[in-house]
Amino acid sequence: MSTTELRTPRVQQRIYGLDALRAVAMLLGIVLHATIAYKVFPEPGWPFDNRFHSWPLEILYEFIHAFRMPLFYLVAGFFAHMVYLKTGETAFIQHRMKRIGLPFIISLIFILPLSMLPFLYNRYYIQEQHSTAASWHLLTSQLKHWNGMAHLWFLYYLMMFYVAMLVLNRIRIPLAIRFNFSAPLPLLLLGIITTLILGIFFDTPTVGVYTGIMPQPGIFAFYGFFFFLGYQLYTRQEQLEDIALRTWPNIVTGLVLTLLVCYLLWAAPPHLNPWLVKAAVALQTIFLIFGIMGFFLKYLNKANQTLRYISDASYWMYLFHMCWIAGLQLYFLYTGVPGWLRFWMVLILTHVITLLTYQWFIRYTFIGNILHGPRERPAKKARAVL
Repeated sequence: MSTTELRTPRVQQRIYGLDALRAVAMLLGIVLHATIAYKVFPEPGWPFDNRFHSWPLEILYEFIHAFRMPLFYLVAGFFAHMVYLKTGETAFIQHRMKRIGLPFIISLIFILPLSMLPFLYNRYYIQEQHSTAASWHLLTSQLKHWNGMAHLWFLYYLMMFYVAMLVLNRIRIPLAIRFNFSAPLPLLLLGIITTLILGIFFDTPTVGVYTGIMPQPGIFAFYGFFFFLGYQLYTRQEQLEDIALRTWPNIVTGLVLTLLVCYLLWAAPPHLNPWLVKAAVALQTIFLIFGIMGFFLKYLNKANQTLRYISDASYWMYLFHMCWIAGLQLYFLYTGVPGWLRFWMVLILTHVITLLTYQWFIRYTFIGNILHGPRERPAKKARAVL
């Protein structure tokens, strides 16, 4: 039986859930970045609010970071396989160049400099304490040089995974394997493989971010593994039902492991075996991925206008959010807004700004056509009906 024959109406409903999941994974990136200035442990180069540190936000950061990008790449692998089989190699390449390659290039030119502005201002004015004039001179000079890809790195690696997929298919190396994604023991096996990747490629318990142009073997191996899992999952679509049925056992297990990981990272004895910490992180990632995936497959598995709109908007919102997140975090450093309120103000204002710019300037324009395909204005649809 071919994979296309597995697309029963029930499976099609589950695909709606995966599409919503892909959008939420994007939006969770905005939440993740909104927490960074207010965590207990600062991130190098990121604005850090010395007046407010929150353990709940530190835990929220760890929770989201554990599953968001692996889950995004898993879903990306699933849909990559689906589009490849549906359209063929040439059309797949054209489609991915339009949806991923072109937005990546345009964003590097127009959005990346805006994204880097608050970080460079934070570096020169706040950390190095240059005068305002000197800070802006250094900032504008630095913008003329390469500053990394910031939050656009995920598209860079996604394109590499597409190329790897096409090469392996072209040279006829079989990518499809039989695997049970829904049972606890196979998930433990995935946890063991993830532990090995973490142990071999990373000195730290968790995977960091590298925004340079040279691909990092560890990041490629880690996220490529989840892209490959998503590719495999498309060949086992009947298991989406079972994954949905195991939603709550997987979520509860993942949450318990999150608490364990937080203890191991911050409160455990300093000479603890690093492989134990990496094993806990790996299992946390696996169970959260399949638990949260199950939640969307179980409860958000129907075509819905609101979810469709959010799915459309999420791509632009993520591409355009970084300058607002970091800029607002810097702005609130010098205001009387209470510390506990700053996170929420940054998060809400960033969502409002990016959503409004999407609605006003992106959705019905050629940019929206690139990001998600053409959309008709409601008034135009109404006239067509009449």
